[in-house]
Amino acid sequence: MSKTIYKGTWAVIRREWKRMLGRPIYLFSSVFVMFFCYLFFLTFFSEGLPRSMPIGVVDMDHSYVSRTFIRNISAIPQADVTENYANYNEARDAMQRGKIYAFFVIDKNFEKELMSSQQPNFTFYVNDAYLVPGSLVYKELTYVSKLGSAYVHKQLLELRGVTVDESQILATVQPISIDAHLLANPYSNYGVYLINMLLPGILQMLVLLMTVFSIGYELKVKSTPDLLKTANNSMLAALMGKLIPYTILFSILGIGGNFILYEYMHFPMNGSMVRMSFATILYVMAYQAIGVFCIGLLPVLRDAISMVAVYSILGLSFTGFTFPIEAMPHGIQVFQHLFPIRFYFKIYVNEALNGAPIRYSIIYFIAIAAFFLLPFIVYERLKKAAINLNYPAK
Repeated sequence: MSKTIYKGTWAVIRREWKRMLGRPIYLFSSVFVMFFCYLFFLTFFSEGLPRSMPIGVVDMDHSYVSRTFIRNISAIPQADVTENYANYNEARDAMQRGKIYAFFVIDKNFEKELMSSQQPNFTFYVNDAYLVPGSLVYKELTYVSKLGSAYVHKQLLELRGVTVDESQILATVQPISIDAHLLANPYSNYGVYLINMLLPGILQMLVLLMTVFSIGYELKVKSTPDLLKTANNSMLAALMGKLIPYTILFSILGIGGNFILYEYMHFPMNGSMVRMSFATILYVMAYQAIGVFCIGLLPVLRDAISMVAVYSILGLSFTGFTFPIEAMPHGIQVFQHLFPIRFYFKIYVNEALNGAPIRYSIIYFIAIAAFFLLPFIVYERLKKAAINLNYPAK
């Protein structure tokens, strides 16, 4: 780096820090928003899983066995039997109104048929319009119904005089015992599942918007001649001086967030915090490069802001942590390579969840760094826009 570019870069950095501290919108749109998001999501997912979701019951048997079933379901942490309805129509109406997420129906003669080795009906209805509550309640109701049937079967064997030990009775009730071990997220904590990508998703949005705004606002108010003068008429020094303060700021926010999640909240971190922090810095710089590319491609603030807003939202869809990329149509899957957050997610899986060696992630580090080339594509176009000011300000 030449002495002229070096001095120009530091001059622009000092100028940008003064602008950041002089206008609250800069710090509000970065520090405050990220702190609020960390506080909000960590509080929102403090329980890990939704608990005590309201469900209803239609008990037409009113027997000891039916009451035992209801008590067992009420004991589930994720569900709470809040209402007892007289018939199916009342329960369905309550579910359609959103008062309950599910309800189950115990038919007449439930106990009698069960004790006589028949197959009584135990029916439950789940509102799958709410994906998370619906799937959790369905899973728990299915589990309790099987568990309740096994319990009654065990009682029947004992009443019939089966004088064998409990392990033999359980072997008859449940011939195959399932021993399940969940890897990486053994508690099925939705915070671990969602927060580790929601917060980087918000970070990439803020980086894009702030990068485009900081450069685009100079074009809008036609202050780029002063910017270039400060940078010793070097566009490279002007861009570096504009971006470095935000690189430092957003990198601190990202790495600080990593320490909150993995050290304070004890989210799974089976790999290296150093490599994860390095990935965060590359991640911030990659999205800054994309922001420069967008404002260079469309040197009008409103157009570039709209472009990066749409792009950042699409990035969340192509991350793959909600809907797997492999399940998308093949023609759509290719677009995953346009978003650094996808590669950051791969690094997170390898480092935090799997604790894999660096050789499994090196390709993703390179892929993120490849986005650094984007500003050079629009460098001359952005330079001409800054010098000539030949684009509309509004």
